[in-house]
This record gives sequence, structure tokens and C-alpha cells, in this order.
Amino acid sequence: MTKLKTISAIVLSSLVLGACGDRPPEKKAASQVAAKVNSGEISVHQINFVLQRTPNIPADKADIAKRQVLESLIDQELAVQQATEAKLERTPNVMQAIESARREILARAFIEQKVAKQAKPSAEEIHKFYSEHPELFANRKIYRIEEVAFAASPEIIAGVKAQLGSGKSTVAEVVTSLKAKGVEVAGGVSVKAAEQLALELLPRLSQVKDGQVQMIENQGRVALITVLASKSEPMDEIKAQPFIENFISNKQKSDAARSTMKELREKAKIEYVGEFVSTAPAAAAAPAAAEAPQKAAATSTEAAVNKGIAGLK
Repeated sequence: MTKLKTISAIVLSSLVLGACGDRPPEKKAASQVAAKVNSGEISVHQINFVLQRTPNIPADKADIAKRQVLESLIDQELAVQQATEAKLERTPNVMQAIESARREILARAFIEQKVAKQAKPSAEEIHKFYSEHPELFANRKIYRIEEVAFAASPEIIAGVKAQLGSGKSTVAEVVTSLKAKGVEVAGGVSVKAAEQLALELLPRLSQVKDGQVQMIENQGRVALITVLASKSEPMDEIKAQPFIENFISNKQKSDAARSTMKELREKAKIEYVGEFVSTAPAAAAAPAAAEAPQKAAATSTEAAVNKGIAGLK
């Protein structure tokens, strides 16, 4: 069901691109047409395009997935036809959304092209990563943890730190105190393997005793993490190899993308104008900040705790 939801999301998220201008009718071979929708058509190529971006579909679910994609594309085509008839593609908001999507797709395509050819991690690199992260492999554990997350003012956060530091307050008592102050608290108990935890958090959790509370702060957001229980489930180097290869490859691509953008910025002539002139030095020193609005949710403490290790899942 999760895969089918992903399929629907991919198809529906592309709706804005489907509404891009008046579309002349395309001539397709009959064998390439999956469905005719009024004056429009859905091609097999469109279905395959979506399926290629929906990873890990089980072989026995392939036919169901194709049908789900087709039905979603039919819904999309019907909506696009109505939008075109109403000339919505000429409205300012839609024009801006289409242009924004076009720019994002082109930028992503360029980066993907630049980072596509990365050397496969060597046996030495894989062994080194395995040796340097015993908490992930040789000493790997399965954790039953309680997570409590909230956002609050510096004064309230300092008060929570003092409560926990005194050793006289439990997490439950801290939560009660926070709620009494009107602070919204979320969280619960879950079971997670080592590779499902943030890489920067894992070494701390692997060393704590059951029942100890870890307080993680990040820009006004806090997570209280308690290891309720843990059990050892080590992973040998042979079994870990594909996960490590994937992780290293992803990191290489990420580093290559940053290097490419840094090089482009150094060669480009960038001039800040108006209200942005005063912040130009900070922006130039930290080009990654341009991505902050899109990644704000991912930088919250809860997300950092739950995101896991990219490429190790």
C-alpha cells in the first residue's frame, strides 16, 4: 500500500507540468497507447516513466502498480483537460508554479548528470567504514526508545535542562510541566535498529544505560530520548557491504554536488540587490543556506532523530 501511495503522489505531483501550455495532439503507435481520455491519450511511456521513479516494487505487485499508475494518470489527464479548457495555465500563480517546477527539474537534471559517474567504493573504504562505526555493525543493537519532542523558548528549555540535571524529575514529570505551560509535546515509544537512528546520535545512545535520558537541542527544538531497553544484534562485514557501498556512494554524490555548486558560484558574477545587499556576505559564505526554506522540516530535532542514515536502509 505504501508503494501504491507513492505512485499516486508521483503522478499527482506532476500535474502542474501537465498543464504547461496548450498541448498539440501527439501521434502514437496504437501499441503504445494505454488509454484514450476524451481527446487525449495516456501512453505506455508515461506509465513506465512513473514506475522508474517508484523504487522497489515487488515483482508480484508489478501489474497492480501499472494499473494504479494508469488510473492516476487518467485522473491527471482529466484534471489537465479541465484546467486547459479554463485557461488556468495563463493565470499568474499557475505560470509561476510551472516555471518553478521547470527550473527545479533542469537544475536537478544537471546535478544528477554531474554526479552520475562516481567510482565504486573500494574494499579498503568499505572495511574502513565498517571498522570506524562499530555501533552500526560489530556492536549493532536494536533499541526500544521513548522519544519526546517539543519546541519552546530558551527559558523553558533551560528549565527542562535544570529539571533533568537535578535527577529529581522524570520525563513524564517534565512533560506534565511543559503541557501546563502550554507547550505542545509529541512523541511515543518505538523500536529502532541502529541504522534507523541518526549517525550523529547513535554513538551517544550506544553508550548510555537503559533508562538514561539524552537531551538533543536544535534551534529551539528539543528531543528527549530515553533508551528503555536494547539488545545486541551484530552485523558482519560481508552482510554490511551493500549498505556501506550505498552510503559511501550517496555521500560521494552529495560531496560532488556541493563541489560543483561551489565551483559554479566562484566562476559566476553574483550581485545582490536591494534589501539583500546587507546579507550578501553571509549568503556568499554559506551557499547551502539557499536550500534552507525547502529543508526546514528536515532540520528539526525530531527529523534528525527519525531520518535514519541515508543509504543504510
